[in-house]
Amino acid sequence: MARISRRSIDELRQRADIVALAGDYTQMKQRGRDWWGLSPFKSEKSPSFKVNPDTGLWYCFSTQQGGDAFKLVMNREGLDFPEAVERVATRFGFQLEYESSGNPGEERSFRGQLLEIHGLVADYWRRCFLEDPVHGEWIREYWTSRRKFRMEVADDFGIGLAPVDDSRLVAGLLKKGFPKEAIAQTGLFFGTDRIPDPARWRCRFRGRLTIPIRDIQGRVIAFTARQLEITPEDDPSREAKYVNSPETELFKKSRTVFNLDRARANRKEGDPFLLVEGQLDAIRCHSAGIPGAIAAQGTAVTEEHLQQLHRFSNRLTVFLDSDDAGKKAAMRLLPLGLRQGLDIRFLSLPDGKDPDEYFATHDASAWPALEKTSRSAMQFCVQSLIPPGSVSLPLASRLSLLEELFPIVAESGAEEIVSEALNEAARHAGIGIREMHLAYERFRLAKAAQRPADQLRPATEPSAPDVVKGGGLTTLEEELTFFILRHESYFSPLSQVLPLEWIDPEARGGRLLMGLLNEAVNAQIEDLRTALSSLEDDMRSEAARMAASGFTAEGRPEETLASANSLLTAFHRRHLQSRQRILAARMASLPADDDEGLRRLQSEMIALRKEGKVSPSLTLPS
Repeated sequence: MARISRRSIDELRQRADIVALAGDYTQMKQRGRDWWGLSPFKSEKSPSFKVNPDTGLWYCFSTQQGGDAFKLVMNREGLDFPEAVERVATRFGFQLEYESSGNPGEERSFRGQLLEIHGLVADYWRRCFLEDPVHGEWIREYWTSRRKFRMEVADDFGIGLAPVDDSRLVAGLLKKGFPKEAIAQTGLFFGTDRIPDPARWRCRFRGRLTIPIRDIQGRVIAFTARQLEITPEDDPSREAKYVNSPETELFKKSRTVFNLDRARANRKEGDPFLLVEGQLDAIRCHSAGIPGAIAAQGTAVTEEHLQQLHRFSNRLTVFLDSDDAGKKAAMRLLPLGLRQGLDIRFLSLPDGKDPDEYFATHDASAWPALEKTSRSAMQFCVQSLIPPGSVSLPLASRLSLLEELFPIVAESGAEEIVSEALNEAARHAGIGIREMHLAYERFRLAKAAQRPADQLRPATEPSAPDVVKGGGLTTLEEELTFFILRHESYFSPLSQVLPLEWIDPEARGGRLLMGLLNEAVNAQIEDLRTALSSLEDDMRSEAARMAASGFTAEGRPEETLASANSLLTAFHRRHLQSRQRILAARMASLPADDDEGLRRLQSEMIALRKEGKVSPSLTLPS
């Protein structure tokens, strides 16, 4: 496979907007010069992920990872380096250059090929929806008259038609230079595991309405397809109303949230996401002007789904179907959401309708009144587990209902939510509030007693930071690197007055400082971000960690200059002291009768002391 040119990689690293890229994974908020968000790598309630747009670096305090734009994509999406470069290039519309290759199809990573195939197939099925000579008119009539969607909605979401005759699809992909191995791994075809001839593979979605599934960057990674009257009888999944792409390298059902790419942008900051059951429900709500509509992918909502949502909002309105299956799905979701710290509300439609049906005849003007009927998580939970009329049941039966309620209530971890749930349950079950609270306390104590003994031990105290030899918590090299990362304008001036031999590469931060100043001196790079881009990956990660550490507030220019000169003086003093120790050792080793050698070394010592009176320094620009 062709290699991406080094020049391309370096230029892209410079041009990539690290804040925008991080914003694809978590909601970012500016604090001074830096940007902060929840960790893209683990669930948390307080932001620990920091991005510095000046250096193009990020650092996650929760996982102690850091680096540049490519490292972020590699760690977040599990890609190798070339794939991450291609991913960042696609994100910012950057045209990569590849080293010589005779086959254009080789100038793409395997993952890149899968993405390109999905994009081409989505375009082809979209054209079939608009132009298919056999079923084009019929599918458009189906969309507008029977499904009651506007054609503009089909344009917006890329709705397509997988034609019954699928003979052109594989042939077209092969003609474009895609290897049959990549085509097979898309999951779009049957027979790839047992039929060697691609011409005999059959499309998984023949004769179905197709809906592209996109990742958070809006790239097509899979499809869901609805059964139609024209779906062939020989389709192995003919009886299934909806068929999704199987899981592939691009598409993981447990992690993919339908319409999240649009929903996170069309809702106001702080507003909830609106979780509906199916893709068409989400499309309906979105097209009706209801913000934040999303759906899972033909599977139960998972913790990974909720973790993604939590990175952009801690509020979620669950708007699932009102039938028994919808209620059961909501109850499965509830404890997961509570564990993630989400503020969840539940909304049901009258007469058992689903969102698609309701908003086919209502517009966004009906939403505010409907939203007011939503119930809190505990109201929904209690009313679902303790149905109306429970008061008339025997006491033993009422108490048995609490066996399902209490474990869910315990997940909330918030005293006010627990109190609300217990009071609501007491009213519905006809049990005194005091008795209800006592029963919950007995449940809680019994649960604690079942925990392993090691979980009950107090957490150990965090270990003290390592002390650097010499008694300090940081080295001079580390302090100067901190300074440069915070005051980029001093990078080039400092490199001109601080000799590289004054740096101890073995000290903590020394290798990084040496690398940065070497780029400035020998490669004549004046821009800090460019210098960082030229370093090895482990040094960029170290720079990201240091750039993310706390700094004192910005001072006046005179104070910043004084700090720079103080550091230069410290380096100068240390260098002189080292040379003085060497001279003293040489004097001590001279033969007793070597008067000439002693005078020469004494002269060097005097010159050294004179040199120590004048340290290198910088001045404020005029």
